[in-house]
Amino acid sequence: MSFFPGFASLFLASVLGVSAQAAFATPLPPPKDQPSPDSPAYIAEDPHLSSLIGKPAPALLLKTLDRQDIDLSRFYGRQPVYLKLWATYCIPCRAQMPGFEKLYGTYKDRIHIIAVDVGFGENRNKVATFAEHAGLTMPVVMDDGSLSNWLHIKATPLHVLIDRNGRIAYVDHQDGAALETALEKVVNTPRSTDKIQLSTTQHRTSLQIGQKVPHIDLPDATGHATNLVSNNSRVPQAIFFGATWCESYLNTVEPETAQACKRARITLQTLAQDHHLKWTAVAAHLWTELSDLPAYQTLLGPELPVVLDTDGLAFDTFGVTQIPAVALIDSTGHLKRLLDARQRDIASQIQSFIRSSAKH
Repeated sequence: MSFFPGFASLFLASVLGVSAQAAFATPLPPPKDQPSPDSPAYIAEDPHLSSLIGKPAPALLLKTLDRQDIDLSRFYGRQPVYLKLWATYCIPCRAQMPGFEKLYGTYKDRIHIIAVDVGFGENRNKVATFAEHAGLTMPVVMDDGSLSNWLHIKATPLHVLIDRNGRIAYVDHQDGAALETALEKVVNTPRSTDKIQLSTTQHRTSLQIGQKVPHIDLPDATGHATNLVSNNSRVPQAIFFGATWCESYLNTVEPETAQACKRARITLQTLAQDHHLKWTAVAAHLWTELSDLPAYQTLLGPELPVVLDTDGLAFDTFGVTQIPAVALIDSTGHLKRLLDARQRDIASQIQSFIRSSAKH
């Protein structure tokens, strides 16, 4: 299942000849049904989503961009809740934004509507600027990973409707007729239970410098899973955190980030040839599946064997929210440095680690 069918590497924008700016400034009109697969507003459905229907909604405390707290549990049982998960660099998300704002104007007095940026590859100023440019007037929050992990989100945009019983009533990627029907249903369906149950969420704690890296099994392109970090390596280890789509998809939407990913890849490919470190590349799970890894492995080369962070555990464990990034680990499996690989001095930082490791 490919989230952008026919484009395993998520090269949708350039193949279609649709710029992110064009998709955002002049989006397609809201479709009466589902958008066609060649539309920038299209994203394939994830079969996992249907398993969420009927589950108690999560108890979460969210914080808006203007630093106001939103306790979701206070809404359950009173009014329906509509959470839309998105990212600033997601072209289908941009195409849907005018329709999303229109829905807010229609339902804001009957449904609690919140725009939830997924937080990956984002920062507060970037999201705030996007929201202002998009004309969003509903509360906007940035997820710390708790909601995305609970939903097991694999792609954006994602629409989540919670009914008056505090249960998931609808989850889907597309906007249009099906979403509008679901909105009408949750608005017009009364509460039918006295007791509201809540699901718990877990916020993953990130490693601190000096801490031992826990066991994390991740699969390679064949599906074979191995522990990300060896506790008995003869040489220090390095982990390159990236995404299969960074150099391609982001080249249209965020060219600076795409160039940073390319620059880091080329630098690390050169460093890896010296074999002073044991290298592993970890691909982010968003918009990615195992079938995307062979092409990414070809791009990275044999010195940077790649695995897929299928549920975001590795990124969360190391506290990586921006790509590219590099984690440096000593031969006993302890995290020593976490580097922002967007910086142009990444090679000198890694070489400094190699020299200091050789002295011990």
